[in-house]
Amino acid sequence: MKLFSTIAAALVVAVSAPSAFADKRSEAFVQANANTALSALNDKSLTPDQRDLKFSKYMNQFANMPGIARRVLGVNARSLSDADFNRYYKIFETYALEVYQVHFDQFRGESLRVTGSKDDGAQRSTVESVIKSSQTGKDTKVYWDVLLSNDRKTYRVRDVGIELGGSILWLAQEQQAQFVSFLDRNNGSIDKLIGRINVLLADMEARKRDGRGSAYKS
Repeated sequence: MKLFSTIAAALVVAVSAPSAFADKRSEAFVQANANTALSALNDKSLTPDQRDLKFSKYMNQFANMPGIARRVLGVNARSLSDADFNRYYKIFETYALEVYQVHFDQFRGESLRVTGSKDDGAQRSTVESVIKSSQTGKDTKVYWDVLLSNDRKTYRVRDVGIELGGSILWLAQEQQAQFVSFLDRNNGSIDKLIGRINVLLADMEARKRDGRGSAYKS
């Protein structure tokens, strides 16, 4: 009798439990928005500056940029005033969007195909996709860390992971490792970090002009 009651209780929980977050809606969100952002890079009717602006607009709608900006600072974000965060965010947003563009540029002219998803928490999932690299001609796996809003109506991307050489490079995680390490070496100075990001941006722009590719480094 006790066993029957236990099984019955388990069945009630299973039936009443909320549906998993990793579903067709989150996958459709990534499928549509990732391809929209990629299409901006493929729009030959635009000048390079217009392409950058269009790509940035789509990525801002797609990704939770303010949330990413705070997360990559680690615990240092807790002590920042609103004024200091706003100064930092202004340059971080430009840098982060440039990093996305550099990495997505290898997929220019291609479209992304979502292959599945899995739950990572009550409101988070990882959406898996593949896209052909225009550089190698091979399919590359791209992962999207997606967050569902508290009202369960909207989605935003928290991070993007690209499979390289058998391992996954998570862009925001990589930035966090770089930024936290830099702040640790510089007494948590946000002004010095802003200066460092400006140097990285200038280097990336120089590499783009010279055709030397990515300057994504610490």
